[in-house]
Amino acid sequence: MVPAGPVMDTQPRLPVRGRGPWRLVLHQVRCDLRVLGRNRQVRSFTLAMPIGLLVIFVAIFGNYQIRVEGHSLKESTYYVANLIAFGIVNAAFMSLGIAMVGQREAGLLKRRRATPEPAWVLVVGKALTATLGSLLIAAVLIAFSWIAYSATVPLQTAVALAVTIVIGTIAFCALGFAASTMVQSADAAQPVIGALAMPLFFFSGVFIPWPLIPPWLREIAVVFPVRHFARAVLLPFDPRTAGSGFAWGDLAIVGLWGLVGLGLAVRRFTWSPRVDSSGQGRTLAHRMTGLLNGLFDRVRSPKAPTAAEDGTVGRLG
Repeated sequence: MVPAGPVMDTQPRLPVRGRGPWRLVLHQVRCDLRVLGRNRQVRSFTLAMPIGLLVIFVAIFGNYQIRVEGHSLKESTYYVANLIAFGIVNAAFMSLGIAMVGQREAGLLKRRRATPEPAWVLVVGKALTATLGSLLIAAVLIAFSWIAYSATVPLQTAVALAVTIVIGTIAFCALGFAASTMVQSADAAQPVIGALAMPLFFFSGVFIPWPLIPPWLREIAVVFPVRHFARAVLLPFDPRTAGSGFAWGDLAIVGLWGLVGLGLAVRRFTWSPRVDSSGQGRTLAHRMTGLLNGLFDRVRSPKAPTAAEDGTVGRLG
């Protein structure tokens, strides 16, 4: 008999040195940026659409003076600030929520969860990617508006603008993760999340100047974070702004909405697909819908009577 020796471990091991958690976060950010850079549709929709909307709105409404919050602003300056808010909400809330639903239903999140990488690395990486994208959107819009419409940001409020963008991006990322838990399939992601965000852009003063919004819609708009984020972004652009340019009250409301979104995401977020390979959802709502459909089918299509019921049994020809 051959004496039993030590069992050799043939499993490959990952090198421990240089594999800290923040290094993994940077690796996640690099991967996400490469994916975004290679997707032409994402690039055009994220960067070109706010510029196109700026040109369209200024062409329609003109570049006259508009009175907002007791001050007079050029309409180009007003729309630069509000379209920066739109681009950030689009990137951090709408695009992120739609992407998370697609990756979840494709099984990508489930496979990622099975790897040794901590779950929070993916979340923080997505948030940092959205933050970098938001800063890029703001820089592109400010540069274009400076060239085309001579709109500038006062130097004393530039720091406030950057901090506002970061806070808003993080808050809307949390809301994007929360919104992804409300969608049951990848096909429904874009219409559902779009339906949540698009009406807010109209009656929050992003697409239409705030003085033109009816009072009753203004009362609804101030409940949601889009209006407060747009105000916080607009304040640093106002040349009459005194002080550092921070809208602390609006930022507090945006941060509170972000905390609510984070709580919903932590409670409801799942890494596994909501719909199985046959297309049938595994949630209680899907099961109840299937049960009700079965009952309605039975009501609409009663079964044919048996021979005993129609009296043919025992009857001689």
